[in-house]
Amino acid sequence: MTKNKQTMKMAAAIIVLVAAAGVYFGTSAWNRASQEQEAASEDTSTDITSLSSDDVTQFSYVYNGETYTFVKEDGTWYYDADREFPVNQSSIDGKLSSALSTTASRVIEISEDNLSDYGLDEPSNVISFTDSEGNETVFEIGTDNGTTGEYYCRLGDTQTVYMISSSLSTMMSFNIYTVADMESFPSIASDDIKTITVDDGTESRNLDADDDASAFSTISTLSYSAHVDYDCEDMSVYGLDDPQYLVTIKYLEDSGESADETSAETSSEETDQTQEIQTDETEAETEETSGDEEETYDENQLSIIYLNIGDATDDGYYYVNLSGSTEVHLLTADTISSIVGTSDTGSEESES
Repeated sequence: MTKNKQTMKMAAAIIVLVAAAGVYFGTSAWNRASQEQEAASEDTSTDITSLSSDDVTQFSYVYNGETYTFVKEDGTWYYDADREFPVNQSSIDGKLSSALSTTASRVIEISEDNLSDYGLDEPSNVISFTDSEGNETVFEIGTDNGTTGEYYCRLGDTQTVYMISSSLSTMMSFNIYTVADMESFPSIASDDIKTITVDDGTESRNLDADDDASAFSTISTLSYSAHVDYDCEDMSVYGLDDPQYLVTIKYLEDSGESADETSAETSSEETDQTQEIQTDETEAETEETSGDEEETYDENQLSIIYLNIGDATDDGYYYVNLSGSTEVHLLTADTISSIVGTSDTGSEESES
C-alpha cells in the first residue's frame, strides 16, 4: 500500500513537472510573439547599416539556390560571370539604393543556440556588399515572423537580429534578365500598321484591319513579358529555328503629320472646287476618290518587322524573337492568341 502511494506521488510529481514545463515554454513563446507584435506597432525604425549605394563596388546574392555576383569597374556595373552581359546600370543603382535604405522595426539579441528559431541556421538568402575599401557587409535573411509578417535578418555572424520588411530580400534576389538592357519591341501606332501577315508554315493569311482589329491593337501596344537570352547561338533551343508562326508587319515609321495634313488639305481644296462646277453625284465620287488618296502610301516607305514565334513554355508563354536579332524574349499565350488567332494557339498549347 505504501509502495502504491509512493508511485502515485511520483507520477503526480512528473505530471506537475511536465505541465509546468509546458506552461513555461508556452508562456515564453507567447511573450516573444507579444513583444514582437508590440514592437512592430511602435515607430522604432533603426538603420541597419551606414553603407551608401555609391560606395558599393561589388555585391552578391542568392537566387534559386545559386549565387550571383555583380562588380563595378570604372563606374560601370558588370555581371561577373559574363562581362558581355548587357547590364541596365540604372536598374542596379535603383536596387542598391532601395536595399541599403532598409530599416529595422526591432533589434533582438540572440545566441548561437537559437539561430534556428529565426531561420538563420540555414538562411534563405545571403546578401553581400563590398565597398571601395574592400570592407564586406553581409546580410543573412531568415524566416518571416508569423505575427508581424516581417523577416529576421542579421549582419554577419553577430548575435544581433533585426526585424525588417521583405523588401531587402525581394530586391536583392532576382533573375539577372530583369536587369538586362535589351531591345524593346518597336513602338508602332495602330493607324500606321498597313499589313499584318501570319504564316504558320502551311498557310499565309493577310489580316484585315476591321475583322482582325485585336491583332492590330495588340501589335501597336506590344511589350515583351520578359527577356530570356541576349545572345542566342542556337535558336532551336527555343523552337525559333523553325518557328510555329512568322508574323510580318509592314508599317509607316513616321506617317504622319506632313503626309496626312497635305492629303487633307489637297482633299479639301479639290472638294471646294468640284462643288462649284459639278453635280451632287460627281461630288460624291470625288469625295470617295479623295478618301482613297488619304490611304495611299508608297510601298518603299514601309518598314518591315518579322516576328518569329517559337515553342510554348510550361507556364503560359511563348519564346519570340525578331528576325536578324540574337535576342530571345517571352510573350504571353494570350498575346500570341490575339495576333495569330485563339484557335490556332489553343491547338498548339494542348499538343505541348
